[in-house]
Formats: sequence, structure tokens, C-alpha cells
Amino acid sequence: MGARGTDVGRERATALHRERIVRAMAAVVCERGYARTSVAVVCAHAGVSRRAFYGVFESSEDCLLAILDEGHRRACALVSQAFERSLDWLEGLRVALAELLLFFEAEPQIARVCLVESQAVGSSALERRESHVSSLTQLVVGYWQRVAPGEPYPFASVGTMAAVLAIVQREPLANRSEPLISLLGPLIRVIVTPYLDGRTVSEQVLKAEQIAASLLAERGSGDASRGDKPDKSVRLPAMLLDARAHRAREALLHVAANPGASNRQIARAVGIASDTQASTLLARLTGIGLLVKERQSIGGPNSWRLTEHGQQTALALRRRLDGCSLHLSRTAVSIR
Repeated sequence: MGARGTDVGRERATALHRERIVRAMAAVVCERGYARTSVAVVCAHAGVSRRAFYGVFESSEDCLLAILDEGHRRACALVSQAFERSLDWLEGLRVALAELLLFFEAEPQIARVCLVESQAVGSSALERRESHVSSLTQLVVGYWQRVAPGEPYPFASVGTMAAVLAIVQREPLANRSEPLISLLGPLIRVIVTPYLDGRTVSEQVLKAEQIAASLLAERGSGDASRGDKPDKSVRLPAMLLDARAHRAREALLHVAANPGASNRQIARAVGIASDTQASTLLARLTGIGLLVKERQSIGGPNSWRLTEHGQQTALALRRRLDGCSLHLSRTAVSIR
């Protein structure tokens, strides 16, 4: 392997370590609070050495700031994409807000760190958080200014964002029994009330509620446009529903997309460096009837495939994770 290949391999390993450490930090902070989070605990949770940690981050606070930056990057990308593919500002707002709620639901630990835990860390995290909130606010206002001469009320956007954050911080992070998308209507009301008359506000709230209802119905029944017949009897195992089980979910979906994948291929795909950790994860998925192991040849690598139950579970998991998001724009357009 040449020097370039070595550099690429090193960069890939560093990126994997970084992702694992960031996710471990989010999980530990959500479980213990930042004050009781240490580098040693994060390293143990991530399965990396302290040397690996300090090869990526200067301190635990630096790592937490990286979580805030990642949450902000993804939120801005979702908002920009929603507005760019929408026909008007109000449609873009509905789609953007729905995408954010789906993101918070899919990544509850990142959402909690960004929205709640960051407020108890210190001045650096607070400053970073406020900077991100301001940036996101201006991003939305910038799209408004494309269709309107200016903001009708000075600083209305600042107050509106504060109100939205108050709702989001309280609701999605308090073990809600209802999906977060059910907040779409109430949040739309908060956002558009300063700008529109009462009748138009009611119309926009109704459209948002229709989008939420459509997404919830699609989540429950499956997407008929894929040609798959939804199996309502399939229930996701508790192991896959655990917010900390992202590697188990990723491993299952990787095998679904790559039948015959080996231990090493799966481990690389989900960011596991330890052979023992990879074997333990695959054994757990096998133990609940989702995977089956086949040996290709004597002394050769294992070959993993989904069982029939595993195939149904992977389909249900994929729908749960991104089915709503994939069809959000289509739903919004149909309700205009």
C-alpha cells in the first residue's frame, strides 16, 4: 500500500473514531449529565482508548461542542433543502419544520444535547448554542426576504424562535408517548401568527396537521408506492428500539443491503474497530432471530444473511427511520 493509501486508511479510521466518540459522548451526557461525564467513561462507552480520544478532541468540552456543530450542520442542511425544493415560503416552512422534528426523533440524544444539556455545560457551549440558533433563525428569515420586502415586526423572528425552542425543549425530550411530528401544527401556529391574519393562520395550521396525520398514517401502514405489502404483525425488537442501539440498527440494514457481508465488512460499515465487539453484536442479532451465519469455506470469513423475520424487521426499521422523510415533500405538495 502506498503513502496515499496509508493516509486514506488513517483518515478513515480517525473519522470512525470521531463518530463513535461523538455518539458515546451524547449517550453518556444524556444518561449522566455533563457534570458527571468524564473522558474515561466516554472512552469505555465508545470502546476506544484515551489516546484515540485525544487524537481527535482536546477535551470533553471540545467533544460536546462537536455535537452542537453536527446538530447545527444537519439542521441547516434540512432547512435549506426544504426551502429550495418548495414552491413558496409557507410550504418550505412546513417541510423544513417537519424534517427537523423527524431528525430530532431519529437522533434523540443529539437533539437533547443540542437543545437541553448544552445549557448546563458552560459559557463556551452557551455561546456556541446561541450562535447556532441565531444562524438558523437568519437562514429561515433569509428565505422569507426572498418573497417579502422585510420582516413586518422588528425582532419578531427572535421571539418566535425562542418560543419554538421552548416547546421543542419541553416536549420531544420528555419521554413523549406521541411521535414528535404531532407537534407540527402547534409549532406552525407559533411561527406564522406574527405574520399572517387569523384566518390564514388557521389554514396553515390545518395544512400542517394534515401533513402530520398523513406521515403518521404512512408510518403505520407502510408506503404502498414501493410495492411492498405492509405486515402490521411485525414489531421491532426492543433491542432495536433502544436509542443507544444505532450500531445494531445499522448492522441489520447493512446486511439487508449487502447479503453475504463478512464480520469485518459489517464492522467497518457501522464503525466498530474491535473484532470482539463486532462478534458480540452479530451474536445478539442472531439470538433474536434476525441474522443467520453461513461459512463460505474452511477457514474463510463468515457470511451473514437475514432470516425471513430479519427481512421483515429490516423493512419495518427502514420505514420507521426514513419512510416519512423520504415522502415528506410529496405529501406537502399534495396538501397545498
